[in-house]
Amino acid sequence: MRYLLDTNAWLRWFHRPQEISTTVRQLLNAEQVVALSPMSIIEVAQKADKGKLILPLPVNVWVRQSLPAGRIKLLPISVEVALAAYTWPPDFHGDPADRIIAATANVHRLTLVTSDDKLLARSDLKTLSTH
Repeated sequence: MRYLLDTNAWLRWFHRPQEISTTVRQLLNAEQVVALSPMSIIEVAQKADKGKLILPLPVNVWVRQSLPAGRIKLLPISVEVALAAYTWPPDFHGDPADRIIAATANVHRLTLVTSDDKLLARSDLKTLSTH
């Protein structure tokens, strides 16, 4: 396992794959298992609840279909991840979800697949752009 999907990458990979570059799609498709933080499920549920995200299925159905067994591994929000989320400098990212997801990637030494420019600009975080 080499990659952790940011929420936007997870949504794109399972909902709008054409928004991920062919190269990145091939990299992800070649992996047996790709990691995901449970924080991404919370973000999707929250955005769907607020009407900021329209999915082709009810959110509970979409989430379950987008977590194929043996393909996506949910990594826990452990003590190490929770603490690491706030070890970056104050200019890192204001969104607690992004901090937790980024910390999960760092703690597990994974590359974060994302389209978030703030995360992509970090030199202290290993990232892969979806573009």
